Amino acid sequence: MNLITRWMVVGALLLASGAALAHGGGAGEETVTPLVKVTLPEGVPPHAVALRVEFAPGATSTPHTHPGPAFVVVVEGEVESAMGQGPVQRFKAGDAWYEASGDLHRVARNASSTQRAVLVAWLLSDGQSELVSPAP
Repeated sequence: MNLITRWMVVGALLLASGAALAHGGGAGEETVTPLVKVTLPEGVPPHAVALRVEFAPGATSTPHTHPGPAFVVVVEGEVESAMGQGPVQRFKAGDAWYEASGDLHRVARNASSTQRAVLVAWLLSDGQSELVSPAP
């Protein structure tokens, strides 16, 4: 991992971990709230891509995996998500979750049959692998 990428990952982790709160919460009058805090494994993939994912009302995703860690934030609507054999959880706008490398994202669907749902996913990868691989 080159030095610039390493510092970008460290910076993102500091923001996500709440380190910004130690400096008064922000640069002005905004409120800073940590959403996800994780310790990334050694050798984190050096490429990061942010994807906007829009689910039409009632839409669902095929079970899948990602080659590297993923950080996901719901920006509109509500989604239901389940990792591996874990329970289905409901996330609303402003909620976030983390997916470890290779975890099976078994359930990903819009929780509403009348409103769209939108999320932003930051995916880390080696830059060569497909970002989303359907589960066998």
